[in-house]
Amino acid sequence: MSSSASTSSTAKPGPNHATPIQPTPVADPQSRIPVTPAVLRSIFASSRTPNEERSISRVAFFRFTGFLLSCLGISLAAARGRGIRSGAALLGVV
Repeated sequence: MSSSASTSSTAKPGPNHATPIQPTPVADPQSRIPVTPAVLRSIFASSRTPNEERSISRVAFFRFTGFLLSCLGISLAAARGRGIRSGAALLGVV
């Protein structure tokens, strides 16, 4: 058997495999509805019943409240470790 180096070639698209360039649609700026969070929320809310929507809103509210309370608790615990004097110095009181 003879030893020969094997080469690999990379497939390259030819001119007939080029992707066609599609023109960008030009829309009248007056007819476009701006996509805002309220519009997106209304799209998703329309697929749920009022009870489901109320339940989701309550869960989101309590999760957000829990996040804020945990941030407050961590901040108070960190301030307690520093002591009141250094905490007041940060505020410019002392």
